[in-house]
Amino acid sequence: MSIKIGVPRGMYFYKYYPFTKAFLTELGAEMVPSPQTNKEILDMGSRYCIDDACLPVKVYHGHVQYLKDKVDYMLIPRLTSVVPREYICPKFGGLPEMVKFSLPELPQIIDVEIDLYKRKSNLIKALYAVGKRFTSNPYLIKRAAAKAAKELNIYENTLLQGCLPGKYMNETDIPVSNNGPLIGIATHPYLLYDSFINMKLLEKLSNKGIKFLLPEMLDKKVIEEKCSVLGKRMFWSSSKDLIGSALYMMDNSKIDGILMLTSFGCGIDSLSIDLIERLGRKTYRKPFMVITLDEHTGDANFNTRLEAFLDLVYRREMM
Repeated sequence: MSIKIGVPRGMYFYKYYPFTKAFLTELGAEMVPSPQTNKEILDMGSRYCIDDACLPVKVYHGHVQYLKDKVDYMLIPRLTSVVPREYICPKFGGLPEMVKFSLPELPQIIDVEIDLYKRKSNLIKALYAVGKRFTSNPYLIKRAAAKAAKELNIYENTLLQGCLPGKYMNETDIPVSNNGPLIGIATHPYLLYDSFINMKLLEKLSNKGIKFLLPEMLDKKVIEEKCSVLGKRMFWSSSKDLIGSALYMMDNSKIDGILMLTSFGCGIDSLSIDLIERLGRKTYRKPFMVITLDEHTGDANFNTRLEAFLDLVYRREMM
């Protein structure tokens, strides 16, 4: 009987799902992801998480609570740095402790640290630390890591070509429209691909015949190039992706408007969005809107703001 490893469907789940699944499966473990976010999961997360946490962290707690009695282990890596010379949001690094002290009667947590700030070889050490829980054979761990890296590369190239991650995760695939205006959506994966907390944004746009360009559809070199206007290397990986993708969308004449999603209380986003708006006002005159999400966001309010943004886009097309 294989060991069941719980993987909460939150935070960077949509970024590293193929890697995680391939690595654990190759080692003989069974990866058990939580289901798509729903009201029950959000309510559980809000109940157990500290009040001043951002929405993605609260949602993550709800997914852990859902899984805790269904698995043997819970995989909650301590993400410190996922890109050399850059740090990730501190809440990623603090997740294991936040979960441990907020939720009762948890299974054993695998909280290995991923820290690529100084050297990429730290990732290899982290993978071996996880792999030793399932096998003492280092060659099997090396093979699993190679398979995981290959699957992640295929996945990232698929997103780069315009596909969405839903088909990889047994979620309903959203047909991408080929007509209508083109909207750039600058945000993070945990807001973009969680259809419950973003009020089914991508589905609503597609149903209206609107095309969309997402950060994962941009080459990393493009994002790096756009961030070069800042003069200094970005300290935060998520901020770099947000700013680089937004500036590309503003500069691309084919894109008719930019929509940004952020979660209430996100300090990094508040600074990044302010910088994007300042840079945008100097050069560009495209429709631009920021929609802030929290656990109280309702469909009616979200739709009103979305419709107002789309009215600006259509009006610009008619000019």
